Amino acid sequence: MQRSFVAELAAPGDKVPVRACDLESNPVWLFASIGEYPVYDDVAYEVMIKDERRMNRYSEAVRRYAPGRTVLDIGTGQDAVWALAAARAGARHVWAVEVIPRSAQIARKNIEQAGFADRITVVEGLSTEIELPEPVEMCVSEIIGTLGGSEGAGRVLRDARERLVRPGGVFIPHRSATTAVALDVSSANLGEPLGFPPLVLPYVEKVFASVGRPFDLRVVLEGVQDNPKVRERAYLSDVVEVEPLEFNGDLRPEGVDAAELTFTREGRFSGLALGMRLWVAEDDEPIDSLFQPSSWTPAYAPLAEEGLPVRPGDRFEFDFTTVVSDDGVHPDYGLAGELHRAGARTAPLSWGSTHHADGFRTTPFYRSLFPRP
Repeated sequence: MQRSFVAELAAPGDKVPVRACDLESNPVWLFASIGEYPVYDDVAYEVMIKDERRMNRYSEAVRRYAPGRTVLDIGTGQDAVWALAAARAGARHVWAVEVIPRSAQIARKNIEQAGFADRITVVEGLSTEIELPEPVEMCVSEIIGTLGGSEGAGRVLRDARERLVRPGGVFIPHRSATTAVALDVSSANLGEPLGFPPLVLPYVEKVFASVGRPFDLRVVLEGVQDNPKVRERAYLSDVVEVEPLEFNGDLRPEGVDAAELTFTREGRFSGLALGMRLWVAEDDEPIDSLFQPSSWTPAYAPLAEEGLPVRPGDRFEFDFTTVVSDDGVHPDYGLAGELHRAGARTAPLSWGSTHHADGFRTTPFYRSLFPRP
């Protein structure tokens, strides 16, 4: 089996060594969590469009709620998928908001070619900074992240409810929750260390460039959710929900959620896989990114680089904290807890993941992922 190797990636002002891996010999590998940053490209948009479960749930909800309503589409993207879907379903008018200038430009062309330029207005910018001629009756958005609120859905959609949507207006999606399960990375990846395959390095570079420096960026796990055999090796516990976001209710993007995981099998506890459950409409079955193939990929919260031995019945109690970062939109996450094991001392464990704060190689995981020259 080929071991991971050290490559280099470009970063603002310097070259940064990074632990890379070979896809042929690593069943699990890392990708940068990119939805929180303005780095989407044609490949990323194509992955979203090909997610049939995601597309079908949103299509059904838009067809149900858009007819006769005015609609706000936040994060319309270059394909303006839900703006066009709402117009085709009979929406009276759609305001399609997009922050990436190139994507907004392409969206205008696609809307014009589809024959809906008179009913869809593309608004370039952040939804939290725009004004509309009048409040709308429905809001649709796909700004749900690898963690439920990581792309700013809590703050952005609360602002939309307060300023841009009429009282009683409909929000799609209906609600989300971040999910957590204990993880045995070594077993999942057959003893190989996690790394970035070469195809991922340009995305890591783009995230660094968007922030202006290297930092301990959030990473996601590829190869787990869509492979039952890998999941069986990887997941050690039951699943809990944190960070509940009620888009059609009392939406609170900040808070502290207490949770407890109970281990259901023996293994080495290295961290948490953090996924997302999404109810696109109120009566839908949720999309579950920990267990279903999806363009939403579980994030990795490393807690113990070498892994701590656990047995069935052991428990991990933790507080999961969400606060809005200083950009006023994207959340910073923190986790602090204790591992309770029969016959062993309580082990304190913690993890933090900010959107853009200073800090590079601050933990053993990131020091091994980005080794010093």
